[in-house]
Amino acid sequence: GAAAAGPDGEIRLAAPARPGHAGEAVRSVLALAALAAAGGGHGDVPVRSRGRLLAELLVAPQDQAARLAARGRALALPVDGWHIALRVEAGGLDAPNRPKALDAVMSQALTLLRTWDGTALPTAPAAPSAPAPQSADAVQWNAALVDDALVLLSTWPADPGADGRRATLARARRVVDRLAGLRPEAGLRCGVGSSHRGPLGIRTSAREARAAVPRGAGPAVAAHDAVGLDRMLLEWYASDTAHEAVSELLAPVLALGPERAEPLLRTLQGYLDHNNSPARAAEALHLHRNAVGTRIRKIVQLTGADLNDPDVRLALQLACRAGLSAAPANRP
Repeated sequence: GAAAAGPDGEIRLAAPARPGHAGEAVRSVLALAALAAAGGGHGDVPVRSRGRLLAELLVAPQDQAARLAARGRALALPVDGWHIALRVEAGGLDAPNRPKALDAVMSQALTLLRTWDGTALPTAPAAPSAPAPQSADAVQWNAALVDDALVLLSTWPADPGADGRRATLARARRVVDRLAGLRPEAGLRCGVGSSHRGPLGIRTSAREARAAVPRGAGPAVAAHDAVGLDRMLLEWYASDTAHEAVSELLAPVLALGPERAEPLLRTLQGYLDHNNSPARAAEALHLHRNAVGTRIRKIVQLTGADLNDPDVRLALQLACRAGLSAAPANRP
């Protein structure tokens, strides 16, 4: 049988047990029928079903992936695309309260992400022999509650490339900012995985997202560091020589104090990471382009740095990344 909670009470449906594939089909139909009878809208039933299947795909043994992928295709879950997973955790709540809080914001998160992905997003340049790039509205979002965490899955019809990963990270920051405003007590943190293809790619990206969830002080959103760059920078920054060099280079900004210095340094890092483009930095940082320009002019005024000099840009980029990646407790 199957049951679902409706506005007038619980709906229960049952049918005679059947062995094998026939029994599995009966159970699936009963589950969908119970959801429909409980009053969910026509668009709600498949969304709930895809979410449950996604959760099962993430936690089931790997040898069951093929069977679950076939069920996903039947429910229009795009298991065969390129996937980037976001994992949102509510570290500010006790374990018994986390699932309820995350379930409460799941539909809001999906609505925000699907709305934002209705606008143009950058896509990776395709090779001459590759298919034409897909538009942003081809990106699909699904969600599931797994292990007291909310997994948000973006699926692309083609490899999103570096630009797609950056766009997804920007979306993650925006949605966590918005959700944190709705549930400030939840202490939301989010990790973003890399892009991987196919049913097993969903699991791989979700594992990376779990490893990337920030555990200490600092930004609430972090991406999986596939090449270990953050780790290398932290090891370099731990040396006295590197720490002194960074402190000297950024001294006029750091002298403003943490609350004023950190926004300037994050803006400088975003500006340098996007090849001195105020527009692209503004999109990644969720700032107005004029705000980016104002902050960069302030930094140049304080440091006297020539941002047209590639050596100066590289030094500042390393300094910003190392300084911002180091947790306060680990800084000398």
